[in-house]
Amino acid sequence: RGLIKADPDTCATSREGVFAGGDVVSGPFIAIAAVAAGREAAISIDRYLNGQDLKADREFPLRPIKDGVWNPIPYDQAKQARAKMPTIPGDWTKSFAEINLGFSVEAAQAEAGRCINCGVCSECMQCVVACQAKAVAHDQEPEKVELQVGAIVMAPGFQTYDPSRYEAYHYSKYPGVVTSMEFERILSASGPYAGHLVRPSDHKEPKKIAWLQCVGSRDLNHCDNSYCSSVCCMYAIKQAVIAKEHCKEYTLDTAIFFMDMRTYGKDFEKYYWRAEQEHGVRFIRSRIHTIDPVPGSDDVRIRYIAEDGSIHEEDFDLVVLSVGLETSQGALELARKLGVEINPETRFCKTSPFTPVSTSREGIYVCGVFQNPKDIPQSVMEASAAAAAAGELLAPARGTELKKPSLPPERDVSGEEPRIGVFVCNCGINIGGIIDVPALTEYSKTLPYVVLADENLFTCSADTQGKILEAIEEHKLNRVLVASCSPRTHAPMFMETIQQAGLNPYLFEMANIRD
Repeated sequence: RGLIKADPDTCATSREGVFAGGDVVSGPFIAIAAVAAGREAAISIDRYLNGQDLKADREFPLRPIKDGVWNPIPYDQAKQARAKMPTIPGDWTKSFAEINLGFSVEAAQAEAGRCINCGVCSECMQCVVACQAKAVAHDQEPEKVELQVGAIVMAPGFQTYDPSRYEAYHYSKYPGVVTSMEFERILSASGPYAGHLVRPSDHKEPKKIAWLQCVGSRDLNHCDNSYCSSVCCMYAIKQAVIAKEHCKEYTLDTAIFFMDMRTYGKDFEKYYWRAEQEHGVRFIRSRIHTIDPVPGSDDVRIRYIAEDGSIHEEDFDLVVLSVGLETSQGALELARKLGVEINPETRFCKTSPFTPVSTSREGIYVCGVFQNPKDIPQSVMEASAAAAAAGELLAPARGTELKKPSLPPERDVSGEEPRIGVFVCNCGINIGGIIDVPALTEYSKTLPYVVLADENLFTCSADTQGKILEAIEEHKLNRVLVASCSPRTHAPMFMETIQQAGLNPYLFEMANIRD
């Protein structure tokens, strides 16, 4: 291409003492890249003139990934011509005026709208700057670690069915169609809309929402998943009820379109009844015929066949696809490497009804959805069973390589005046939606011996544990009270936290303000 070949790190050319960078090396590119190359070349020249190694102990800049992961271009993506740049009229060869006049705001926005985000990551490195925990490290390299283990518990989880593979749902085409996982994030207090129920495309508060069941489950024609995913009916009911609870200023119309309502679990059927009778969730046994856009809006029109054979049409602001569960390719590859047998009909791990956590290979156990689709409580129970089976196998070696955590010496607070720190939890809307947490926090400040009262979004998170440790040291706290939920599971964790600050664990108290 007629360019100069130079070392990408030092800008050194094939001739000693000559360095090159910018467009003469890379070809036409952005000015900031040329400035960056000039900086690296200057460092190299300084090292060269001082007789130093050009690369030794040198921190090189982060560079764009050449072989990245690219988003596939949607099959139905229409081609759009590039916007034509307006230029000055007349013969521009007779003056030094700028030839290109630039885009108007509308033309620039239209040109930017052509981007289909095929690059996934643009390598702008702003994630490195934004992450306060400094967790993003683009310079990390793959590392192989060898561990000697006596048993393995496989819990690789699952992936949700990708509805873009099924053209009839128009998931990747209509902005009013989202998946259940996306809707869960919409409802979440830590989600993109801070728990405020809006339609992602235009931030409109939806008045009618529909859930379509069995998307990616019980369907051999479109996804080869003949099984029921077990959880979709229950999470759709839960989402419909919670969505109604989020809409306090108006009545939200929620409808669940289903073939069969399968409420796996003890008393789950009662929750189904309550959703219908107490919360007013509509349940429509039907088969969906088509999903069409409503002209002039992001609304969606559902045409369906009811139980009596009649055809109906209904418009909704938002349609939620209740996607099923399936085994990921990564999990299947892991099973292949470990020599674990897979059920060919479902692509889940093959187990016996009498030993549901034992795989076909001795010493390797399985739990969770990789064993078969199931909900969280069932997965937790199965994980306990797998751990018990592995523990039984490893019993002869138990305790031979234990390492005790190192804790600081315990502070003697017997002669100190009580200095209490109160930490009140919002728990998203689970507590914050019922209790006036800021008012409770302010009231706590008025109580005797309270020197600090603080509110947190999720007090049980690792970040808040760090805040508690910092507060103990900064405010010389000798007693800690947490107002949150689940004392039986969370209290031991908080007690361990204050131990790390040198406090006796029994100087901790917990107020259950959720249950």
